[in-house]
Amino acid sequence: MDQQALENLVREVLGDEYRALHVTRYTLTEDIREGQATIVCLIEGATEGKGKAVEGVGVGMVDALFAGFKRTLSGDFPSLNHIHFCGFTIEGDFSQTSNHAKTDVVGNVRVEVENSSGRRFQFSSASKSMSASSVDVVVKAVEHFVNAELAVSRVYDWIEDANRRHRPDLAEQYVRRLSELVQNSSYSESLERKKQRAGI
Repeated sequence: MDQQALENLVREVLGDEYRALHVTRYTLTEDIREGQATIVCLIEGATEGKGKAVEGVGVGMVDALFAGFKRTLSGDFPSLNHIHFCGFTIEGDFSQTSNHAKTDVVGNVRVEVENSSGRRFQFSSASKSMSASSVDVVVKAVEHFVNAELAVSRVYDWIEDANRRHRPDLAEQYVRRLSELVQNSSYSESLERKKQRAGI
């Protein structure tokens, strides 16, 4: 199953409860000499209710932001600890510019993320702000894995419910969905937590 098909399945499972993540503002402090960046932002949509404050430190903006997201959200979404960046590119479309210096060029930022099974996922964002696109593409990647984990949890609950109701036909159908969803990342920790809460 390709990435788009997986995303469609996640949206189908979650329906209106799909979580669209947004970062509208951030503050970046970077010490170029020391090679350290600190970013602070508010991410909305990751949890019910108010947004969550995110603070990350890294060698640059993208590294700091991704580290901040993982530190802030991995408690609720442990699968984030099982992914890492394996590709990052920025390309400028100089055919779309309006000033002589061509400094307002549209930049397309792409990242490639690898899960613990070695499967890779690609995300991209384009705008006239390289920094805004960089933030947006990291948010897209995190959004993908957050919702995939929510979908896995939802389908797992469906399987448990089908078993309680002695509906092996439904259980088999949901197991097939689960086997497709786990192609996104590792969810063993998340599912183990559910079992412990249920006393299984």
